[in-house]
Amino acid sequence: MGNIGPTLRRIPMSLWTFLILSLLFPAQGSKAAQRTAAQAQSAGGQVAVTRLIVTVRDEGGGTFSGLATVTLQHLDSPVFSTGTTMGGQTIFDGLGPGEYTIVVSAPGYLTASERVNLTHGSESEQAYIALKRESSSSTVSAPQGPPALSPKLQKELGKATAALQANRLEEAQRHLDEAYRLAPGNPEVNYIRGLLADRQGKLAAAQASWEKTLSLDPKHGLTLQALATIMARKGDYPAAKGYLDRALQVDANSWRAHELLAIVCFRQSDFTEAVNHAERSLELGKNLANGARLPLAESLIAQNQTAPATEVLHAFLDGGPPKEQAAIASKLLQKLSVPEPPQAASPESNPIAVAETAELPELPLLKPELPKWIPANVDEFLPAVEPGIACPLQEILDGAADHVREFMKSVDRITATEHLNHQVVNEWGLATREEKRSFNYVVSISELSPGYLSVEEYRNGTTDLSVFPDAIATTGLPAAVLVFHPYYRDDYDMRCEGLGQWKDSRAWQIHFSQKPKKPSRLRGYRAAVNSPLTPIAFKGRAWIQENTHQVVRMETDLQSAMPEIKLLAEHMDIEFGPVTFRSQKENMWLPASADIYFDLRGRRIRRRNTFTNYLLFTVNEKQSISAPKESKSTDESRTSVPGSVRPLEN
Repeated sequence: MGNIGPTLRRIPMSLWTFLILSLLFPAQGSKAAQRTAAQAQSAGGQVAVTRLIVTVRDEGGGTFSGLATVTLQHLDSPVFSTGTTMGGQTIFDGLGPGEYTIVVSAPGYLTASERVNLTHGSESEQAYIALKRESSSSTVSAPQGPPALSPKLQKELGKATAALQANRLEEAQRHLDEAYRLAPGNPEVNYIRGLLADRQGKLAAAQASWEKTLSLDPKHGLTLQALATIMARKGDYPAAKGYLDRALQVDANSWRAHELLAIVCFRQSDFTEAVNHAERSLELGKNLANGARLPLAESLIAQNQTAPATEVLHAFLDGGPPKEQAAIASKLLQKLSVPEPPQAASPESNPIAVAETAELPELPLLKPELPKWIPANVDEFLPAVEPGIACPLQEILDGAADHVREFMKSVDRITATEHLNHQVVNEWGLATREEKRSFNYVVSISELSPGYLSVEEYRNGTTDLSVFPDAIATTGLPAAVLVFHPYYRDDYDMRCEGLGQWKDSRAWQIHFSQKPKKPSRLRGYRAAVNSPLTPIAFKGRAWIQENTHQVVRMETDLQSAMPEIKLLAEHMDIEFGPVTFRSQKENMWLPASADIYFDLRGRRIRRRNTFTNYLLFTVNEKQSISAPKESKSTDESRTSVPGSVRPLEN
């Protein structure tokens, strides 16, 4: 990180004006730009309603001074318009509503693209696109993951997926044939071709398509899961487990991978692991992972835990499973209601487990599907809690408040490496573009006076927000725990849902929601750096350790969509873990990861932030945080901070 002392300065400001858990604001464009106009007609002859201003930036976030060609195409029309930038901008007037793709090219730079959604009643929209040199050595890494999808390919793939979801297989085949003609080497096209073949009962063709997908993208998580289902149907459970282990290395938060692993582990008689994966699937997938309850119940039965198995089966039936799964669950419940003589905890001695084992591999939950692009809302599913345990809510909240104060002291003393994975996705969760960046990250929260907090965030020694991809900054994510600070706690209705499970320990589940007459003081939106801030009301759930009262995880959602600012959805999932600084013999609970999903101005964006290489400002030693969400960081880079640096003091 080098000598960061001169670059850090105190910027007093209230939490209201800067520390926003999900502050989404596109950077401002040049106001002095000259303009050239070009028109694009929307499909179907709709009335023109919108002007689109496209601002092109260079890698440093400044106005692009060269000549760039900007092409605009409506996704449902072959008509397109082209403009050139003067002063970093070009303008398209008279646009009808709909989805458009912007493609920007310039000599010596990589071609960049962006997708925008124009709506009725909007007089003007802005889009910001950053160009990257072909041989860049900046902190921004080259795009990784799926290649960008052309407008035509996006259209065909989207229609194929929609038809597949509706089980219109012939229609899906037509669109997939066209998509394959356009891009035979695209991993998403090959994955969905395999999915269609699987639905058609052509397992060999499905397997071949998915193996080709992996050859194009070895980390394609959906394909790893899909091949696992093929292996499981063949009875090759070791191979299935191998694919699923790889899938979790790609995404440790995949509820479906955990669900499938629960089945595979059950089939291998590893009942403890089956229970662990099923419970993890339910934690992550909520009501979407209802199918995980069946292998969970089977594994509990195999261990003679009939009472919890009965409860799980009732919850499974309440979730409205498919008929064939419901029939199996009902049969199990009927058998559990008949007293059985004591049995040893093994499948050979448990007639109920043996009776149903053969039926599991053919269940629909083993068929690969496309996930939603955003996790389920916190109110869609209540994670299981232990019955009959009283919840000392006030004691829990007071303990959490004490730890929040400790957290505020901690972040005044540490720095970290922040890794940002940014994806623009479609409605099916398929990434149309991906970008990864890393920052040397410093954050401080300090109390200037009672009820007034100061916040500072630095990435690579600067507060410039242009370091974020797509000119959309998400700041303040690590400070989600301030919901439990005494200054803000009364802004929320809080209730204890009970004592549940988080990973390998028990945790109290606390639900919170913004009070109707209490505007949010912790989260807001700005359309530009100096524009007015719109408060964002939110709700969520926190997992707080049973005895220590440390906040270990938080999930949040919007109270409701906010069409007035075109923020239609937002979901965050933040985990905290212990960091041990050996030289000082100190232990701090700090952010490990933060996932955020949002639908803003017609774009669906998925971001994952991970924090590693924590350092105390007073030491010159690399530290490590507990692995977030079951995955280990491979970043072995070293960062040093001069021992005398205390940049956040006056």
